[in-house]
Amino acid sequence: MPMNRKTVLLLVLLLALAGAAGCASGPLTSAEGNVKVTLPLAGETVAMTQQPDGSWKGSIHTTGTARAFEATVSWQASFVASSGATISLGEGAFMTSAGAPEFGSFDQLLTLVEPAGQPEPRGKGTLRIFIASMKDGSPLDIVDIPITLRTGQ
Repeated sequence: MPMNRKTVLLLVLLLALAGAAGCASGPLTSAEGNVKVTLPLAGETVAMTQQPDGSWKGSIHTTGTARAFEATVSWQASFVASSGATISLGEGAFMTSAGAPEFGSFDQLLTLVEPAGQPEPRGKGTLRIFIASMKDGSPLDIVDIPITLRTGQ
């Protein structure tokens, strides 16, 4: 049964809105195109386990490609507590398989840690993958991946 013009236009509009709302699956790419993250997927759940000292620990797997000076890619993870405060879950850097001007691949298991005495890490968080500016260290080629934090013993 052929579709009429209105039905086709409606389908195109719905697909465009789904993409604009972030419903599209697939890799997340920085606006500049130099960082592409294939894992984690947007909304991925990270299990945070309380440690004997009262801190919380979890891990998240990240893969992708980047065109970065000296093959160095940086990361930061955080979440917003119920008080509205942004709480860090760690930061660091890792190496890709090749430096700029080539794209290098990466496959890393990142450890997220929240010190004891902070609010329980649960709910919405963000994993940021980026290239640090050689000039001043500011983040460039940012890819922000929404994650969900779940706590348990």
